[in-house]
Amino acid sequence: MEFYQKREARIVNLFALITLLGLLFGVSSVIFISGDYVISTVLFTTFTSLSILFLNYKLHHNAATYLFVITINVTIFILNQQYIDSVGNYLYYFPVIFCVALIHNPVKSNARTAIFFSIVLVSFLCSRLIDIPFLKNTTITEADNAALLTYNSVLAFFVTLILVFLVVRLINRQNNEALTLLHKEQEAQKIISQSLKEKETLLAEIQHRVKNNLAIITGLLNLQTEKAPCEESRQLMIESRNRVMSISMVHERLYKKDNLSKINLKLYLFELVQELVKSFPVNSKQIEIIEELAVIELEITKAVPVGLIVNEAITNSLKHAFNQGHQNPSIKIKMQLIFDRIQICIMDNGSGFADTSNRKETALGLSLIESLSDQIDAEVVFKNEGGACVSLVFPA
Repeated sequence: MEFYQKREARIVNLFALITLLGLLFGVSSVIFISGDYVISTVLFTTFTSLSILFLNYKLHHNAATYLFVITINVTIFILNQQYIDSVGNYLYYFPVIFCVALIHNPVKSNARTAIFFSIVLVSFLCSRLIDIPFLKNTTITEADNAALLTYNSVLAFFVTLILVFLVVRLINRQNNEALTLLHKEQEAQKIISQSLKEKETLLAEIQHRVKNNLAIITGLLNLQTEKAPCEESRQLMIESRNRVMSISMVHERLYKKDNLSKINLKLYLFELVQELVKSFPVNSKQIEIIEELAVIELEITKAVPVGLIVNEAITNSLKHAFNQGHQNPSIKIKMQLIFDRIQICIMDNGSGFADTSNRKETALGLSLIESLSDQIDAEVVFKNEGGACVSLVFPA
């Protein structure tokens, strides 16, 4: 059970038991009063108290609480009608008010507690303002009234005293339970934290091994590049190596970070472009690289496709955009966050795309860009704007 619900149910049960105990002691009043004993009221209160205990046992806690508040106030109202004011039956409202305050459940609406106090107030006002003749116990004498006043005063005092004692004990018990649960929760958190650290260490080791394996593949491709039989084969080897390198760089950045799920896309693209430029030294030595990159964190599932797309676009510009006599060649990569979408543009001031309508049939790299874009739900546009331009927009 929820903490406050458990407290509410226990207090209602406690008061129901105290009511039964009070009725048991109340039977002793027949010893020193000559009037008739109000057996109907006693039976009603006994039945409702047992019903409250039964409802809480069946986990109908809200119904038990409402039944308790309503019936206890009805009982006290009837007692005030049966006896005159000097008997002091109104004194029983004080422990009831105390109990209603204790069963306040902060998890539930304050209006619920306000209703309970309103029931007590209405019962008290009705007992003072309304007079129902047929409920009067006419067999009670003046001597009986005086005796009952003393009896009710003593009983109300001891009921309140016992209630306070038991409630304090109940609160201490629940406090100990809460401390025990807190210690258990702290131990569980330690176990979870330790398990998480172990998994993070394992994941970091996996990223490191993936990086190393990709580095081995990159090294093998470098060796194969040196033994390429022709320039075309050499270029194909370089492009394959760069693709593997772009993936390897993602895992390398993850391995070096505390966060093993996201990387700094700005730093990653900056380093990737520098590596790509180095791989085409003849073509790129005079090319100006312009970078306008916003700081964005991106998860690995999108970082790898984005890196491969940028790799293909930059490679395309380095290979095909500029001829020997081109003046002031430049490649610009721009990345920005627009609301909840990331836009990446790779532009050059070269010769542009020869045929943007049939690019998939004429260029493997551009076809690969479109395929990778589908993986990250990106919109990709190829156009000529003073040179080739690849624009990529995808959800952040």
